[in-house]
Amino acid sequence: MTSVPNALTFDLEHWYSATLVRDAVDDPRDRVHESVAIVRHLLDKHEVTATFFVVGQLAREYPDLIEQLADDGHEIGSHGHTHTPLHDLTAVSFRRELAASADAIESATGRRPEGFRAPNFSVGPETEWAFDALLAEGYRYDSSVFPAWTPMYGVPRAAVYPYSVDVTDPFTAKVDGELWEFPAAVFHPRIRMPIAGGFYARLLPVRVIQWGIRLLNRREIPATLYFHPWEFNPAVKVADLPSHNRFITFHGIDRTREKLDQLLNSFEFGSIEDVFGPMDDETQKNNSSSIVD
Repeated sequence: MTSVPNALTFDLEHWYSATLVRDAVDDPRDRVHESVAIVRHLLDKHEVTATFFVVGQLAREYPDLIEQLADDGHEIGSHGHTHTPLHDLTAVSFRRELAASADAIESATGRRPEGFRAPNFSVGPETEWAFDALLAEGYRYDSSVFPAWTPMYGVPRAAVYPYSVDVTDPFTAKVDGELWEFPAAVFHPRIRMPIAGGFYARLLPVRVIQWGIRLLNRREIPATLYFHPWEFNPAVKVADLPSHNRFITFHGIDRTREKLDQLLNSFEFGSIEDVFGPMDDETQKNNSSSIVD
């Protein structure tokens, strides 16, 4: 691995597009600029670059903001064009989403994205056709596999470290494929406790997340963490939600900034580009050979 062992990523979308919120909020206030500003300030403070998986429609709406992130040195990946989970798409409509989001991101930054993350981590056994579509549209890596069971998503049998994808068996580690998978961090292969970010980062004490990252790093496995910029902005909280949805969406949001600040003080982070380097076969084979399951 490189000298930067862990990957920090953000899924950049409107806060009201979250699954448990979108059908319950009427006429929401836009919080994109203020939420991203909080995250940029924190990353600048620690001199850390990250990967922002951006919804294509948002890149069309805020091209200057996406350009600023790219100018800051952050990697811009695709989070789909309409933030539609893959369960609600076909292989054909998914390819249209990929192409449209890439066009929007290229228009804002001058560079087409190489990486993709599915909304709601919706790449799984029922949507494994996504890997063929990603290859066909020129993407070089995916970061959509959540290698643990959760009530909403997950592939518990998937590899817990970066691996080369065989599209005929896409959740088993290989070393010679064209597309790479960078799964979200889980605590341990036997326990499979999520520590990657989002609700789990907001729920768990920071010392548990730190412990999990250390265990992964000791096995030469980089931890890939994810957050949403709106999770750093308590102003997005709304009361008009069912209690379960409100808990999952907003619990711990007042402490997210402090937790990430502690994590950035404790570990080295970078974008997926920073951590894994160019997506050439030789680099990735060397990386894979250093990881023991």
